[in-house]
Formats: sequence, C-alpha cells, structure tokens
Amino acid sequence: MAGKTAKDSRRIELIRPAVSPSDFSLTSEQKSVIDSTSPRLIVIGGPGTGKSATLIETVVSQIKSGFDPNSILVLTYGRERASELRDQIVIQSETSAFEPIVRTFHSLAFSIINTQVNPDDPKYVLISGAEQDSFIRELLANPQYSPQVNWPKALEPALSTKGFARELRDLILRASERNFTYKKLAEKGKLLGEPWWEPAAKFWKIYDEVLAIRYGFISGAAKRIDSSSIISQAISDLNTHAEIRKSFQNKFKLIVIDEFQESDNSQRELLKLLASDRVILFADPQSAIGQFRGADPEGVRAFASANNYEELFLSSVHRTSGEIVELTSSISSRFRNPILVPANPALSEASGAAKKSEIDVAKLASQSDCANYIAHAFRSAHLRDGIAWSEMAVILRSPGAGVSAITRAFALNNIPIQISSDAMALGENPAIRPILTIAQIALGKIKLTSNNWDLVEEILFSEFGGADALSLRQMRIDLGKLREAGDDAKPSTQVILEILDNSDAPLPWEQILSLKRVADVISEARKVVRMSSAGGKKVDIADLIWAIWSNAKSYDGDSLANLWRDRALKGGPRGAAADRDLDAVITLFESARRFSERMPESDPELFLDQLLSESIQSDAIAARGERGEVVSVLTVHSAKGLEWDLVAITGLQEGIWPNLRQRGSLLGSERLVESERTQSTARRELEVSAANALVEDERRLLNVAISRAKKALVVTAYSKEDDSEPSPYFEEIYEFVNGVSSIDAESVDLPRALTPQALVSTLRRDLDSPDKNKKEFAAKLLQTLATNEIQSAKSENWLGALKLSSTDPVIPIDTQVSVSPSNLQSFSECGLKWFIEKSGGRDGDSTAQLLGIAIHSLAAMLKSEPGLTLDDLATRLESGWQLIDGNKGWVRDYKFKQAL
Repeated sequence: MAGKTAKDSRRIELIRPAVSPSDFSLTSEQKSVIDSTSPRLIVIGGPGTGKSATLIETVVSQIKSGFDPNSILVLTYGRERASELRDQIVIQSETSAFEPIVRTFHSLAFSIINTQVNPDDPKYVLISGAEQDSFIRELLANPQYSPQVNWPKALEPALSTKGFARELRDLILRASERNFTYKKLAEKGKLLGEPWWEPAAKFWKIYDEVLAIRYGFISGAAKRIDSSSIISQAISDLNTHAEIRKSFQNKFKLIVIDEFQESDNSQRELLKLLASDRVILFADPQSAIGQFRGADPEGVRAFASANNYEELFLSSVHRTSGEIVELTSSISSRFRNPILVPANPALSEASGAAKKSEIDVAKLASQSDCANYIAHAFRSAHLRDGIAWSEMAVILRSPGAGVSAITRAFALNNIPIQISSDAMALGENPAIRPILTIAQIALGKIKLTSNNWDLVEEILFSEFGGADALSLRQMRIDLGKLREAGDDAKPSTQVILEILDNSDAPLPWEQILSLKRVADVISEARKVVRMSSAGGKKVDIADLIWAIWSNAKSYDGDSLANLWRDRALKGGPRGAAADRDLDAVITLFESARRFSERMPESDPELFLDQLLSESIQSDAIAARGERGEVVSVLTVHSAKGLEWDLVAITGLQEGIWPNLRQRGSLLGSERLVESERTQSTARRELEVSAANALVEDERRLLNVAISRAKKALVVTAYSKEDDSEPSPYFEEIYEFVNGVSSIDAESVDLPRALTPQALVSTLRRDLDSPDKNKKEFAAKLLQTLATNEIQSAKSENWLGALKLSSTDPVIPIDTQVSVSPSNLQSFSECGLKWFIEKSGGRDGDSTAQLLGIAIHSLAAMLKSEPGLTLDDLATRLESGWQLIDGNKGWVRDYKFKQAL
C-alpha cells in the first residue's frame, strides 16, 4: 500500500506460552492414590506435597489405560486454575475431549441450567457481581419498594451506602449457597434474634421478581441469572428433571475435585447429585482462601465421613526447602484443628528439599522502605544468584497502598513487574483513571471547577496530558503575565479550567500543549455525548471510551496507543509497564462491551460507578499478554496454586494482616454461616464462633502465602509511631527466625540500590574521600562505567561540568528595557532579582497574591454595585475561596476568617 510506514508494516506474532509437563518421581503415597480403585476417595495433603501432580497423573493414567476422556470431569475453584490443569492433562495424555475436561463448579452448573428439556426454553445469561451490586443499590434507592420491605428506621441512613448494598448481597449469597428460601431466611432470623433478616428476605424476593421482569429476557432468547442463583438453580433442575440428572450421571464416570476445601455447601450438594461411579477429592483444609465466597474448609472431613470416602494422606514435601517447611509447620500448629493435615510433613529426598532456605525478616521505618528493601533483595537475587524475574513474586493480603509503593520502588530499581488484576482494581489503575475521569467530565458528572482541581491535575500529570510540576508552573506563569498585561483578574487555575472547558486558549497552543491535548480529548468525548442525545439514545459507554482513547495523543502528536505499543515492543521495565497499561485498556474495553450487551439502554454513569466503587477488579474475560521475565505482584488469593523460587510477603501490619474486622457485621451474614455450621441458636455463641473462624481464615491465608516460596522468603513490616505497627503474624515469623522478639528490634537501614545511578552517586562521593586508594578505585570504576556507555558516569554530564551555552547578552545592548511603575521598588532594591522575576523566575500565585486580586475585584464590584453589603461580599469571597486557598477543614476556615 502506498505511503505505508515502517512502523505500520511491523509484524507482531503472538504465540501461546509453552507449558512444560511435570517431571519428578512419584512417592509411594502418590502411587497409592493413582492405583486406587476406591469409588469414593479423598486425598489430603499440605502445601507442596504434590496434590496437583497426583491429580494430573491420576487423570492421565486413566486416559492412557483406555478411559474415555469425555467421561472424565475435573472441577476446580477458578477459571485460570482450570486452564492450567487442562493444559497439563492434554500435554501429558496427548489427547483431547469434545468438551473441556476441567471446569469450575459454576461453569458446570451453567451448562446444567442451559440443558434444555424443551427446545423453545430460553438460555440463561449471567449477571456479573458488579452488575448485581448496582442493581441492588438501584432497588434500595427506589421508594416504590420501601413499603413492601418495611426497612426499620434504624437502617434508613445506611440504605444508600455501598457498604450496606454489599452486606445485603453477601447475605443473599450465603443464604442462596445454603439453599435457603425467602421464608426460611425470615424464620431463621426470628430463631436467632436477627431482626433485619425478615426485611432482607422480603427484599431478596423483590430482587428476584424485578430481575425476572426487567432483565428476564434479552431479544426473547435469554434469561438473566446472577452468580448466587446458578448453583441452586442447577440443583433444582437436577431434582426436578430426572432425565437431565441421569444424562449427566451417565456422562461422567470419573469426577475429580481439585482444592475441595474451596467448595461451599451448595456445590457439595451438586456433587452428590452428579456422583456416579467414582469420585476423588483433593483437599488441604489449612490452605483455603475462599471463605469470603462461602467455602467451608472445616467441613471437608465431615462431608467425606458422611459419604463414606476412603481417606489418604500425602505427607512428603516436594516444593519447599527445609526452613520454610518448618515455618509453615509452625504456622499450621496453631490452627484450632491442626490434625486435618499432618503437622510435620516429611521432606522428600528426591526433591532436594532438605537444603536450608533463606528467610529474611526485616522491620523497617515506612511502607516505602519496605518496598525498596524488597526491590533490593530481588535485584540482588537476580544479579548475584541468577534467579529469573519470573521466579519471583510479591504477595500482599489485599490491594491498596502497598501495591503503589511496590510499583514505585520497582520502577526506580528497573525491575519489570506484572500486577495481578485482583491486586489493583481497574478504576484505581493510573492508566485507566484519566479515561474514566474524562468520561465523567463529558457526561457532566464532574464539573470543571476548582473543587475538582485534584482530578484535573491528575489528568494533566498523566500521559493524556504529559505535564509535570515544572511545565504546569510555567503555564501558570505565562497565564499570569497575560493577567498583568490586561484587566482580567482571574487566577491561573480558573483560566486553565476554562481552557479545558471551552478549548479556547489566550496563548498559542504551543505554549500550553498539555492543555490542548486534554482539551481536545474532552471535546471529542463531548461530541459523542451530544450525538447520542440528539438521536434520543443513551450514550454507549464503549463508544465514549473509544472516543477518549482514540483521540489521546503523545507529546509528539502520535497516538498514545502507538506510543505504548512501541514501548511494549522494546521491552525492559518501561516495556513491561506499557504492556500492563495496554492490558488494562483492553480489559476496560471488554468490560464496557459486556456492559453494553448485558445492560442495553443503561446509563453510562452506572458503568463508571461500578468500576470506581470496586476494591478489586471484576472478572473480565479479556486477552492478556503473557510476559516472560517479570516479577508477579499479586494478592494471596491469586497466588493460590502457584510457586516461585523467591517470594516476598509484605503488609503484615496491625489491622491489615490479620484483618479481624467482621466482614458482614451489620446484617450478620457470618452468623448465618456459623449457625448452619454449628447448629447453634445463641447469638453470643455465634458471634464468638464467627470471630474464631475469622482468625482461622487469616492464618490460612498466611499459610498459603508462606508456602508459595520454594527457595527463599522475604518478610517485611514497618513500625511508625502513631501510624502503624507490625502485626502479631510478623512477630511470630520474626521470633521463629531470630529466636527473639521484634518489639525492641531496630529498624533495618536500607542498603544502597543496585542500580547504575546509585553506584555512580556512591563513586562520585568516594572521589572526595581522603583515602587515596578509595579515590583511585572510584575514578577507575567510573571510567570503566563511562566506557561502557553508562551516561551518568560520564563527567561531561555532571552538573557544573558543562560549558556555558552562550556568553552573549540576554538582552541586546541597544535594546531599551522598560520598567513598570509597580516594579520600580523591586528594580531599585535589587536589579538582578527584578530581572530574574521579569524573565519568569518567580513562584506562581501565592495565597496572599490571589487574595489581593480577589479583594481588588470585590472593591470594583462595590463601586459598580453600591448596594452590596459586607455579608454579600463575604458570600462572594467564600464562593471562590477554593481558587485562593486549597486547604481543607479547620485550616481552610481559619484562613477564611483571617481574610474577612
């Protein structure tokens, strides 16, 4: 094609990453599982004991012995885990099936409810969790349903909050998982003295009815169903239609359950209905991570016993080295019921696990120091020990500030990372937030006023604006000069907001290029909104986001998409960051597309609210690039089933890990769970039982996190007076490793960063050392670095080493210099200071300067409107105070009173 550039013709080949088959010797325990012919078998083993390998080998051996792969069903807890097991089984068995061998419980249930007895029956379509939350909040806000539910007055202030909607959804989920009806939930509430369960049961009934009416059918061919109802609907269909139940029982002759401890009661009921010839369960009750989803790890052995399962144990550890095994054993010994898995599993000699590992436990001074300490440990392991980046991971309890700290520290240390989707919600992603904010501006949800300056500044400082603190300051100075030359007394902040709002600049766009880039994107986004409104349609959120993304430009005028793509292809830390950003954008588009398809004619604001209210990212089936050499940053829930040579655990702070705050304390979904588990009816007993269960849950998460490490473990926490202290978990690990308490331990000093820049800085300081040998060594090493193109080591790049660029006068000799009357005093006091300030070398508008401008404006108003009172002037001053002083709270009030 004529005019095609080299960049356009570049060919990018996407390949699926290779999956290597497992390669290790089976123990006698594993062989006994594989050779077993028991119709009902449960296999229990701790972390690293080879449960996954045994499961895979069991299925593969059955297929190789002639068993039809289409009659084998493997169920697991998550889609990614299912994909991993499926790949291993296909590779090792060298065969495939008509349908996926490995599925999740929800995937199986979905296929059951879409098995049609009548060909004309409509298919089901799933509602996502975020959509369910939004729908619940919409119903709670609708006064039409209040009389039917009759919420108590004490709850009315909470009805409009996101937290209440989330608790209500949790209660519905827990009740649905236990096959409760509306009536049974209300009766259970009366029995347990829970006054709010009866109105919650009424709301649940209305929720199902309205869902069926409003979203029951899409194009006359599909019904809507939420995740809480899929399993119970499948159970109902199997009980109602014997022919469907019989067909599934005949179809699956061997059912294998991976991580059975992650299943809930309704999933176990579904299993009982489907079980026919053989069922094998694999479980580790002390490594459950899904309690917040209703998992019942403590009921694993009770289920097995009640249904006559033969029990086998795996006790030889294949994954982890000696010291880490001892640590996990110590952690496990404090469970309420540590005999679920042998407390001291033996080390497998074949695995080489007897080699002592390295456990580094460090108390530091801040969260930032923790992140930098981990970065140093990882870079050291990579450079000195040759550990690949892909064999390292950082594990956190939950997403939050810790992820941002890790991201910053690893970027400074040139370490490529990949952040798991559950470690950072899409709405919190720095690459995505500007898109969402611009969309809200285009829809009119966010106004371009001084109250929203923080959001505007965030866009300007992002790659959508490309500004930084210096360039923004220069723009303010240039705009301030215009104000001085004219009669406009508007502060520079207000002028910037008006430029973005109107795309009308008082300066050449070249001087305020960042503002132009953002103003153009806002303008294009508003066009989409206007076109939809003119056609009498709702704005399609996917179209709006595309308008924003496709019009985003880099500093040289190229599209932002091309800039990120080029960075990604170049590799390195910046390439990994660009990869992550592009993945996030793809996920955003996929989420928007699904929202438009699932909820046609819905307000686009609903989609934006969903994203911005998420604490973790919703499940989005979007393609993600597989990166080879990157460090994984993820939560403990995502780390389940994975392993790395080097693992860092951070965030072991008081109140964070363990997090002992009751998850559903208002409506008491946790008391519903405990009442079913213990059959107790005393509220106090249920509260104590729920609290104890929460302690167990948090310890299980710690057990999972520690056991992900194969060779080395780094554990960090920080001690900051009046801010945060290390948690008991950190103290427990510290005492295990060091034999003493961490309470009196001093904070560890950060070692020098292992980067070229840090090395050059140290060597340059050594040049001033009185030690002659040290000075000579530093000079030689700097010369070596410079010869190898380390730019910061080249002396010509050092501050003060460059020659003057010009010795010509700044102002030609024969040019007349004008001095304004207002600047005469400054000129007479110090000519140099006057000249530097006149040339732009001054601070932006100070609060005092802005206040002076405002008072002059009020005086002009008073002259033109003599009838204005002091109260009128005070009101007008207060309305624009945010432009003068950016403080909040009592500081703002104090400053305002001073001005009055």
